[in-house]
Amino acid sequence: MRVLFIGKRFYTNRDTLLDRYGRIYQLPRHWAQQGIDTRLWLIDYHSKQRVQQTQGALPIDSTPLRGPAWFAATLSTLASRLRGSERPTHIVASGDAYIGLLGWLLARSIGAHFVFDVYDKYDEFTGYRKPLGWNLFGFLLQHADRCWFASRRLLGQLGNPNRGDALIMNGIDLDHFTAHKMGAARQCFDLPTATPLVGYFGALNRERGLPDLIEAMRIVRSIDSSVELILAGKADAEITFDAPGVHYLGNLDHEQIPWALAAVDVVAVPYRRSPFLDAASSIKFGEIMACRRPLVATRTPNLLDNFPAQAAELDAYLAPPQNPAALADAIVRQLRDQKRVDPPAGMEWAAIASEALSSLAAACQNQALNTLPRTRH
Repeated sequence: MRVLFIGKRFYTNRDTLLDRYGRIYQLPRHWAQQGIDTRLWLIDYHSKQRVQQTQGALPIDSTPLRGPAWFAATLSTLASRLRGSERPTHIVASGDAYIGLLGWLLARSIGAHFVFDVYDKYDEFTGYRKPLGWNLFGFLLQHADRCWFASRRLLGQLGNPNRGDALIMNGIDLDHFTAHKMGAARQCFDLPTATPLVGYFGALNRERGLPDLIEAMRIVRSIDSSVELILAGKADAEITFDAPGVHYLGNLDHEQIPWALAAVDVVAVPYRRSPFLDAASSIKFGEIMACRRPLVATRTPNLLDNFPAQAAELDAYLAPPQNPAALADAIVRQLRDQKRVDPPAGMEWAAIASEALSSLAAACQNQALNTLPRTRH
């Protein structure tokens, strides 16, 4: 088995190459560690410099799609990836529908098995287009040899079990997301040592419920004015931080997030309902649990479908979406109770990668059976 994994370099506000972030990095990394001939090809929509390096056993090629050299770099990458003994038997494409189309075209041109990795509802991305009404996302879902989905809702809505489609959830990097001492964490960000702190760390926008959280904290502070809100992440222009008791730490580096989690008494995830977020599988829930932080959240499919046992344990600390008063009550209870839950077993990346590898191995077996000569009777 030889695997070419094609993925997006910059996604969810992180750099796959430098942050060594997410499924696009972790799946091929663990396959390579297990001795599978695996290469990672990153498609870079933002910068202009081509990067070629090897991290551990994994060769990585980051190819920019900007600047005058992108076409030559892409041809060079294709030539080196598809020739003779290095020709992949399996191509996995992840990141968006356009990267999926590239993977499908390459797989069909060389006879490789094509896996379309769907970690989000790609047709909800702002950059998704339907030229002349053609639905590329739907085409790939129909014509891939199999699909992987990062959430149970995506698998249920879009998957085809008869084809071998599988749930391959996002995993937790347990080397990175681990508990730290609160005192040391607060010193990192120059936060007060004795003040009760509530935190949210991630994209700061309406869809993720930031106005609801800020209003909920206004209610909490009307009960106890010592409680403060700590925010970090990429903020939409419409989100303001001028409310009393609200502190914005900026868009923190990936390596700083576990320390930010450790610095607060309660972590809030106030997501609203939307087709995009309802179908997603936000691994931040698992990361918060792995860092042993008390969690308050809204009752959305993102949490309830993907972490059902943990959501049941946290039921007293969950609120309806877009209900700041109920969210404030949940925050007050969690500040008092400090209820923690463990993440689901088997959510570390090594286990998730092994599940995905088993899916690829099953594809190999099916492909071998389909090529056997038929016996005449």
